[in-house]
Amino acid sequence: MKGSLKLANSASDAFILQYYEEKDPVKAGFGHKLTQKEWELIASIKDIYGDVLFTAPSVAVNVAHPLLKLMSEELALNTRKFTFLCGHDSNIASVLAALEVEEYSLPNSIEKKTPIGSKLVLEKFKGTDGKEYVGLSIVYQNTAQLRDRTALTLETPPECFPIKLKGLKANSDGLYLLEDVQSRFKKAIDAYDDLPKDQEVKKAA
Repeated sequence: MKGSLKLANSASDAFILQYYEEKDPVKAGFGHKLTQKEWELIASIKDIYGDVLFTAPSVAVNVAHPLLKLMSEELALNTRKFTFLCGHDSNIASVLAALEVEEYSLPNSIEKKTPIGSKLVLEKFKGTDGKEYVGLSIVYQNTAQLRDRTALTLETPPECFPIKLKGLKANSDGLYLLEDVQSRFKKAIDAYDDLPKDQEVKKAA
């Protein structure tokens, strides 16, 4: 992408990193004493840029397709205890959009969607009813932890924000049936095959 939005995103990114790295808030604001709300507005530019690039429905199921397949396969493995997949904020944004999550805004962070270093966590549980369940959440360091370089421990844990799926009913613990979550994955994966295919351009005689 070219143009003013990309330039604004680059500026937003620079300001955010400056805010995390510089202890003096006035220096972080390049001589301006910015309020928390103003920092959030600056950070929101990055979220808008990510939404434009990666979260439109057809774009999301396209760019997230390989990752969605892998995540679904990992969820289906009963022998797997832990899986770590490393990516970017764009991966989180496209996967969540493809899975049709409800709108959310992360607390205690100037970045409301995918803060730096954030993780999308899916946890499997087996209920007393014998059924398997899945919980989804975003785990991230809050702004104070990032600025103060706070070590994450059991006493100072990261933030953990539950993610909800549109149209699916969670139980009293906020968990979804594994089969329902897998059906949502299948819907997103199958949507890739419904995308318009590239047409071959015939060369002029």
